[in-house]
Amino acid sequence: MIADKTVVEDNVIIGDYSYVNSGSYIENCVIGKFCSISSGVYICPYEHNHQMRTTHPIIRYGKTDSPRMPVVIGNDVLISLNAVILEGVKIGDGAVIGAGAVVTKDVKSYEIVGGIPAKHIKFRFSSSDIEYLQSLKWWDWDIEKIKNNLDFLRKQKDSIQ
Repeated sequence: MIADKTVVEDNVIIGDYSYVNSGSYIENCVIGKFCSISSGVYICPYEHNHQMRTTHPIIRYGKTDSPRMPVVIGNDVLISLNAVILEGVKIGDGAVIGAGAVVTKDVKSYEIVGGIPAKHIKFRFSSSDIEYLQSLKWWDWDIEKIKNNLDFLRKQKDSIQ
C-alpha cells in the first residue's frame, strides 16, 4: 500500500506486503517484502555536490546525470518517521531505522540504528537467533503458512506449523 501524498518514482521496486505511509518520497531503490515505511521518509534523494563551485543544479545543464547507486532494503525492515536513507546504502533483513535518522552507511540484518548520522544502537536478537531467522526466510512463505504461524512470529511460540 502506498499512502496519499507519497511519491514513488518509476525506478523503485517494492516487495509484497510492504507499505509506505503518507508524505514519503522514494526513488532509485529496491524494497523487500513485509517492510514498514513510516511517514516523511526520504529514500535516495538527489545529493548536491558541495565540492563544486556551486551546488546549484545548473551545473548539470546539458549533461545527463551519471547513474546513482540504488538503495537496497531487505525484508521485514522498519523505517521510522522522517528517516532519510542516502544513495547506495544497503539495509539488511529485519533492521530497524530510528525516527529522524540519516542513514549514510550500510545497516546489518536485525541491527537497530538511529541518529544523525545513524549509528549502531543494538541488535534486535542474539547472533544465533538472527542466523535462525535468516535461514527461515519467513517472508518467502506463502500467506497461509504465515497466518498459521503468527504466534511464532509474535514470539509467543517456539515451533513452526
